[in-house]
Amino acid sequence: MTMPLEIIQEIQKRLLEIETYRSHQLYKEAHTRCRELLGFIERTPAVTRKQAFLVKLSKKLEQIDGELKAFFEYSKTAKMTPKERELVRKLFTTGKGTKASDAFEEATALLVFGQRTEALEAFKALLTDVNQRIAAAKSILRCHLGDGQVQAAVNEYLEWLKNDGLPPKELDSVRGFLQAVLTKKGYRQQLPEPMIIEEIEVEPEPEEEDGDLISIQLPYVDKRFRRNKVLLDVNFQSGNMINCILPKSKKNLVGFFKPKSIFHDVRINSTHTAINASIRLVEVSKISEGEQAGSYTITMEVMEGR
Repeated sequence: MTMPLEIIQEIQKRLLEIETYRSHQLYKEAHTRCRELLGFIERTPAVTRKQAFLVKLSKKLEQIDGELKAFFEYSKTAKMTPKERELVRKLFTTGKGTKASDAFEEATALLVFGQRTEALEAFKALLTDVNQRIAAAKSILRCHLGDGQVQAAVNEYLEWLKNDGLPPKELDSVRGFLQAVLTKKGYRQQLPEPMIIEEIEVEPEPEEEDGDLISIQLPYVDKRFRRNKVLLDVNFQSGNMINCILPKSKKNLVGFFKPKSIFHDVRINSTHTAINASIRLVEVSKISEGEQAGSYTITMEVMEGR
């Protein structure tokens, strides 16, 4: 019996998707897609040579799991240099000097230099601190989103919703941030809202004017004097300071981003709106350790009067 063309195309499409995730070191997503393909083959009667497919896919799944384990172990042992830590403290320090704020700065340092595995655990430890938990929760989502793990970010929110991980009003702020990211990335999923019981005596907190920043679009002129743009996800924000990571796949662009350079007409996308502003590049550093080694961390300042 010949396998239908649409089944062959579906299997080929899913195999390509798995390999694409592997090539970007997104091993958890590759693992999930591989398991989904196994299930698809098992429950589809029209698949011929089913046992051979299952054996090959099982071996591929073992390889992915091995890659994931090696990647995780490397991420745990990789450390930032003292120079990198000092740079983050200088640019993003709060000066509060409390135990929680120090812990938040340490987690931020890990996030800014792309060590998201360690940053994730550090931010989770701050979810019980009343002054840090909203920022920590949003940073946890940024860790997942920065690794391309959109479903992991959604699952994290749903877990907080299910287990009352955050007060309802604070959780709704986190939901608004993640929902805006999903919408801007083209996902149609609508996140369930927490149930908020209004308290008459408590005055509502004022909303931030521009909301949480999601991404920026930087214009530049290439070597052939053509105008181009590069879209970067916001890795971290603090006041007017923004940090993004230029992935190593785009490292050929780093020459266009010099410290102290000023870029005009930069598109800044936030949860509430999108604006054009001028920014000044404060620091550009190559990441030397961790899962983002070879990428560049770019810190910039949104200029007043934007």
